[in-house]
Amino acid sequence: MAVTRLLGGERHLIQTVDKKLILTTHRVIMRQNNWLFRSYQSVMLEDITSWQIKATGKPLYLAFSVVSAFFVYFNDVFALLSGFFLMLYLMTRQHRIHIEAPHTTMVLPIEDVEENRLNSMIELVRQAKRERVETLRQQAEKQPIIFETEHKKCA
Repeated sequence: MAVTRLLGGERHLIQTVDKKLILTTHRVIMRQNNWLFRSYQSVMLEDITSWQIKATGKPLYLAFSVVSAFFVYFNDVFALLSGFFLMLYLMTRQHRIHIEAPHTTMVLPIEDVEENRLNSMIELVRQAKRERVETLRQQAEKQPIIFETEHKKCA
């Protein structure tokens, strides 16, 4: 398993072969490798509001296509360049899972995966979320939260 610090009572459920995505009993963790640093992004399962499969591409190619389309006014060669960048944008579009939480959106780096496998991944997250919410509900029933303020202590 990947080396990540787990919370108390948390355990691994599943992870991808390349160890970029980890599903635990408490959260979804995504590992990102930058040039020099390794970083982790995680979302608690109970904070997930929605998830969906979207086709996303590199918007920089689309921007280059639009900008070069404006330069067609000066030279017709820019029409070919605009078409080239538009084709690059369309070729880099891939289906990815977007997990949305109140303060973040996590785009899962799943490439070259069939749509039915993406749906099974979403189902695994959905099932883990159900189990986590049920566990939290049971813990809340066993141990009620008591709020006490300074005002009540003085009275």
